[in-house]
Amino acid sequence: MHSDESEMRAAVRELAAALETMLNLVRADALPTTPEAHRLMREVMVFLDASTDRIADPDRIGEILPLASALNKLVISAREQILDDVVTASPVPDHPNV
Repeated sequence: MHSDESEMRAAVRELAAALETMLNLVRADALPTTPEAHRLMREVMVFLDASTDRIADPDRIGEILPLASALNKLVISAREQILDDVVTASPVPDHPNV
């Protein structure tokens, strides 16, 4: 397999993982509720908007994987913050003393 093809496959996997994570958050109604989660989601959206043309440009193959990886990391950070916020906001379980 040619190195450009390998890099493109890796980039597509990274982009797919990021989009799947975002879709799963939407499906779960896992909305950002804290300022930090809102900031991270805005960062994801700004990054995605700013990098879309570069990701779609076939003449910039060498840039796609780093952009896709960065996007995936941002989305994962936002997801983790949203999940942390949900856990923090959840009531403490009422378990009998063990």
